[in-house]
Amino acid sequence: MHKPVPCAVRLAGLLSCLLAAGTSAAHEPAPSPKHASLDAQARAFDFLMGTWSVQNRSLAQRLQHSHEWLKFRSTASESPLRTGTGNLEYYTTNHWPDFVGMALRLYDPKTGGWRIYWSDNRFSRGVLQPPLTGSFQGGRGVFEGADHFNGIPIVVRYTWRSFDHDHARWSQAFSRDKGATWETNWIMDFTRIAEDAHASTPAGALRSAPR
Repeated sequence: MHKPVPCAVRLAGLLSCLLAAGTSAAHEPAPSPKHASLDAQARAFDFLMGTWSVQNRSLAQRLQHSHEWLKFRSTASESPLRTGTGNLEYYTTNHWPDFVGMALRLYDPKTGGWRIYWSDNRFSRGVLQPPLTGSFQGGRGVFEGADHFNGIPIVVRYTWRSFDHDHARWSQAFSRDKGATWETNWIMDFTRIAEDAHASTPAGALRSAPR
């Protein structure tokens, strides 16, 4: 039979264990700034989830020194992928009859960056356009990639900004001198109309469709 341990001794032992556990936890390494940054980057598009009314301004002619802006409205519906690896945008507008566009944004935890793909039922016709890659820094998302416009090699840039919970802006710019100079040809001002994406009303942003 084991000898009974006095209560005071047992209490002292328990306190000792608790202190040891606390000391061990205190010495556990905190998450590195790099890991914290990656976690924040993976959630960088969370502000965009929901349904938005979008005011579009698009240059009438691209890379032609045009100053004529076309204005029209559209609807954007943004929802996270069930895979947990990104999000999906649908876009509809009456500017082109029966137009539906789709932006697929995928996060790569290995690089800490995003890839953005675009396709639609009028200009792309079932083909994903070349992806743009980039990330958010200081509340501003910049994504770039090589493409062609009217047979000319260009670099395309998307820029995202969130002003507050209910307002955001996306813009598109082209460069034909490898990024030395840029022409902004599309600006979208987003105003939130619902917290969730309306599955019955596909919508998204017309990124670079008419190329």
